[in-house]
Amino acid sequence: MSGIVNIPVPSHFRMGNLFTDNNFEVPVYQRYYAWKHNEVEDFWNDLLDLVQGNRNGHFFGQLVTVKHDDVQEVIDGQQRLTTSSILLAVLRDIAADWNKNQHDVMSDNSSDMLRDIMRGVGQCLRGNDGERASLLLQKTGQSPDDDSDVRSFFNRLMRQTESNMVETAQTEPTKNLLNAYQTLKKLVLKEVKKSKLMTERVGELNRVYECFTRDFYVVIISALSNEDAFIIFETLNSRGKDLKASDIIKNHLMSISGNQISEANEKWQMMSSRLKDNSDRITRFIRTYWAARKRLVVESNLYRNLSQDLKTTNDAENFLDDLDNLVNLYDVLESPTSPKANREYFKNDVLSEQLDILNRLNVKLYYPIALALKMSGYAESDMVKVMNKVLSVFVRHRVIMNEGTNSLETGFSMIAEQIYSGQLNTVGAINQKMDEKLLKSNVQVEGNFKTLQREDSSRGQKKWTLMYLLSGLYEEELYQSVFIDDDYQLIHLDEENIQTDQLDAIGNWTLLEKSLANKFDQTTSLNDRTELLGKSKLIENRKLATQLPTWSMEMVNERQNHLAKLVTTVW
Repeated sequence: MSGIVNIPVPSHFRMGNLFTDNNFEVPVYQRYYAWKHNEVEDFWNDLLDLVQGNRNGHFFGQLVTVKHDDVQEVIDGQQRLTTSSILLAVLRDIAADWNKNQHDVMSDNSSDMLRDIMRGVGQCLRGNDGERASLLLQKTGQSPDDDSDVRSFFNRLMRQTESNMVETAQTEPTKNLLNAYQTLKKLVLKEVKKSKLMTERVGELNRVYECFTRDFYVVIISALSNEDAFIIFETLNSRGKDLKASDIIKNHLMSISGNQISEANEKWQMMSSRLKDNSDRITRFIRTYWAARKRLVVESNLYRNLSQDLKTTNDAENFLDDLDNLVNLYDVLESPTSPKANREYFKNDVLSEQLDILNRLNVKLYYPIALALKMSGYAESDMVKVMNKVLSVFVRHRVIMNEGTNSLETGFSMIAEQIYSGQLNTVGAINQKMDEKLLKSNVQVEGNFKTLQREDSSRGQKKWTLMYLLSGLYEEELYQSVFIDDDYQLIHLDEENIQTDQLDAIGNWTLLEKSLANKFDQTTSLNDRTELLGKSKLIENRKLATQLPTWSMEMVNERQNHLAKLVTTVW
């Protein structure tokens, strides 16, 4: 792609004229509407400064477009244009509601003012009675009635049907559109209702409308070609200040796809749809893929690294093919048991169990290795062996040694790169490399485990980490009952005779069936607690039942030392 741009002459518009004098359309390859509450509130606060007289005008930024006949194709600025349209719709809908339901408490002048607002917004938004709307978002659905279609959802929202749209806002972009409408409506009403009288409220509403249409302004940079527009866009946004890395990466891929842009966009949309069109997830996925294929980079440098390597139509095609091949696996890694399709993605039950456990332990650093194994065509039985080593590395490094994750992230990525490149081409070589680079020694792990403590937690990572540690050491097949059926509960063996600073020592913890644990209270007599442990299905608990009557700090330490000898065998 040439780096020389035919420099366009910028045009400036007040927001009212911007919509009345232009037809905008967002091409299908652009990112979806992504503003959340904070961005919408910042937009409102800028307008509120004008409404309250703190400023006289506000520059709302630049738009980058390519003009085709009478349509401005939006390359950059969709978020601002869409939010502006939503605000105008909010002002119109409030005016229409008041004109209908508050007519009796208003003067003729107030009624005229409301109708002027409605008429002015109508001229800005257009789109009724077969007329072309001033802004058309991406066409994403299969038909005009498809609830997932961003364009049709936005069009309905612009036609005063917000009350009927809550149930149809199922995708991330449609939820964002509806949330922006609801947020702005709430903020506008909060401001105008500071006035007591209805006539004063109407005046305030009109002031909001005039300040926005008259005192907000933008600059349009209308390029002569898509190629020029893409270059301008990347130059303005390469630092990623307002965009997710995935958004500008998508723009780059489209810009180098040439006459294959439709096919490239279709591949991107399929990948994006699998990740619920969530820009954060897409960015994490691409960063994980790049860590497996090339190198580990921080998110802020992701676009710059990719753009240096991806320069041709063929590069874009191969990149998108890889994403298409890996996105289902990535979705499984993030959520191994839900939905059903994720749970059934692997035929090997042991592999599915391993990924579920890693997810419960909130381990994500190994994702590049999983993607690299997939790209290199390893069988599921081979992946089981590698994931078993990943679990050993993590449990030793993080759970027992409590060391930071930076070295793990770097190490896993390095190994993934070597799997992808073929430098590590057998399971034995992969696991040996992890042993050499990442696995903590038996001496270190056993020594640290002897003093290891884990605090109580009823849910989340802390709960599952301790449960996994104990269930692994008990040497019984407990995955289904502990992790799926959730039949067991963590309990302290004794809370009365153990020093407070040693209460959470691993030697003082056990897993007990919930039906028994509900009765295992420290206020219950020692004989009853002993009897409850003796009724457990777990061999370890029945052994503990014989020891509980004489339980002491010495016995906690003795048990923990015994478990420490098992740790390096299990992991």
